[in-house]
This record gives sequence, C-alpha cells and structure tokens, in this order.
Amino acid sequence: MTAPTTPSLSDTLAWLLGRPVSPEDGLPAAELAAAGHHLGCPVPPALHAYYAAVGRRAELMGGFQRFAAPQDWKCVGDRLLFLEENQGVCWWATDAQQRVWQTTDLDAPEWQEESVGLEAFLHTIAYYQMAQGGYPFCGMHACNGFSTPEELAALLGAMQAQAVVDMAGLRIFTVGPQAVVWYLHSEGALAEPGLFLSALDADRFDALCAQWDFDDLG
Repeated sequence: MTAPTTPSLSDTLAWLLGRPVSPEDGLPAAELAAAGHHLGCPVPPALHAYYAAVGRRAELMGGFQRFAAPQDWKCVGDRLLFLEENQGVCWWATDAQQRVWQTTDLDAPEWQEESVGLEAFLHTIAYYQMAQGGYPFCGMHACNGFSTPEELAALLGAMQAQAVVDMAGLRIFTVGPQAVVWYLHSEGALAEPGLFLSALDADRFDALCAQWDFDDLG
C-alpha cells in the first residue's frame, strides 16, 4: 500500500464538499481579524485559512471533534487552543511555528507534540469530521469478515482505495467521489468493530454497500 500524499488544504476541502468552497462556507475576514486582535498570541495562517474557508460548515467544524468559535479562541501560554475532542478528554493547540500540541488537562497542561504540522493536521481532521458523521450515510463491514490482514488489504485493493490519512491509529481512504472507507487500528491490526464506509450521496452509498457487502448503519 503506497504512502498517502497530502494535497493542499483547499483541495481537500473542495473534494470533501464535492465542489469548490464558496464565501458562504467561511467566516468573514473582519470577524477573524477581530478575534485575532483580542488574542495574546498569533493566529497561524493555516488555521486562519481553515476558518475563512469552512468556518460556517457545521459538519467540518463540529461533525465529530469541536473547533472553537473564533470569539472563544484563547491562548494557553504561547499556544492557541482551537480544538476539543468529541468527549472532552483532550484538546489541541497550535503555535507560531504551526506545530500542533495535544493535552488531556487544561488546568495543568503537559503538551505532547503531534507528528505532523498544522496544515497536515487540519487535512486529517477534515477527513475525519466527514467520516465520523459529517457525511449523512455510513455503513460497516464487520471485523469478523476479515480473518487476516491480507483479506482487508485485498478488499481495499479491489475497491481501488486511495490512502489519504495514515496516522495515530487511524487510516482513511477515498473510494470515489465524496466516499471514504476508514478504520481504527492498533499497530496495523484492524480494531473493533470493523471497516466503515461514509458517503455524501445516497445512490453512491447504496451502490458501494451492495457491491462490497457493507451494512447500512443508518
């Protein structure tokens, strides 16, 4: 399986939406500038660009993990806190060098640096937002359908799946327009409950489920 490549963030967002982003998708420059003015730390360009592109798109801002509204941005030391995990067990911040940091305690944070920089991190989060609820249709192929890792790899190959995210126990692949398959893993082994399929379009979702034996979770 080839290593995933990372397109520009704007290309990723356009692919996920199925169209180029429009001014109606993003937050106004004046709102972002006002929020940045009240901060004690800079707003990195990649984060500003994400909010300017899709800050009004609920599925990308809060489909799973929760991006802070600009008026709620705050600095913790020299880091800008911008993202909360969906169950409130960890948070992410970024700094002037566009590094990304995670902590599980905001009162006494012990920061752990992510393995990728801010733009690549936002790329990953955007795909995961849509996979985990941003797309309206979701199906699953249960773990017991794969007796070996080779069987999983064979299915992904047959689906012509293209890797777009491979980090921190998560792998996401595109399988055609606005459709992704994805799974959680531990040291490369597929984790329970199985391989998931998420898609924007009902007809494409139904066709993929029928062809590749996914059960509709809707």
